Amino acid sequence: MRLTTVSILCGVMLLSSGCVTTKTHEATLQELENTRNALSSAQKTIQEQQLQIKQNQAEIKRYNDEINALQMKKKELEDEYQKLQGSLGTTRLELGDTQTKLQELQAKLNLTEKQLDTLRQIEAETKKRNEIYSHFVEKLQKMIDAGKLTVSIENGRLVINLPENVLFPTGRTTISTGGTETLKEVADVLKELPDRRFQIEGHTDTVPIHNDRFASNWELSSGRALTVVHLMIDEGVMPQNISAAGYGEYQPRADNNTTEGKALNRRIEIVMLPNLDILSNELPKLPESK
Repeated sequence: MRLTTVSILCGVMLLSSGCVTTKTHEATLQELENTRNALSSAQKTIQEQQLQIKQNQAEIKRYNDEINALQMKKKELEDEYQKLQGSLGTTRLELGDTQTKLQELQAKLNLTEKQLDTLRQIEAETKKRNEIYSHFVEKLQKMIDAGKLTVSIENGRLVINLPENVLFPTGRTTISTGGTETLKEVADVLKELPDRRFQIEGHTDTVPIHNDRFASNWELSSGRALTVVHLMIDEGVMPQNISAAGYGEYQPRADNNTTEGKALNRRIEIVMLPNLDILSNELPKLPESK
């Protein structure tokens, strides 16, 4: 800026001394105006994109909207990038600052591309999850209608919920005959998805158990989950795609102070695990504009 001020003073001195023509004076003023405009354009800031991800069909629409917004933002950044490139030819005095600004804009463009790629992956994963949900509902509709199980999406996870009375006698880990048939039908559907992983989760109510086999509800819930895992493997589900977990009474669905609530809490849940490779791709944040 010091050099620009000197240039202005020199211009004024030359004009006052009569050493330059009117056209030269006007050209100098125009060049100064162009310099000011270029500098003003280079000082514009880039607003940070705040992208959020939700699940289900509403999430997909939102992702599409955010992708469109990012594409528009990318176009704006590219336009500003081109303007700055053009200014290099006429704004030699500010070359250092312009180069820095170009580097910052290029970094933001790269991050915007990463955001778009991540959003596309999340959108595809959400669509796939909803397709699988519809497939499960279609395949298991008879058992859903009979009250043997439910299929839902909870906290972004696809969950098949099977009540205790469908699968196990009270306080036991041996699957009943009817429960075996139910789980075989579920296993047939899981086998159709060899690229997906599932976790079998055992849950109990708050009534304590303590006998020779089970020291607490932890052992009972874990034992039931493992029993279901072994059945699923026997039915052809790939062992590397299935795991077991016991939660005891610590993830209730309903109030344990009522008989109905206790019944809802005694259950097996088959959870389709999310694609961790995609979820680990945290959305990169644009650097703050200076």
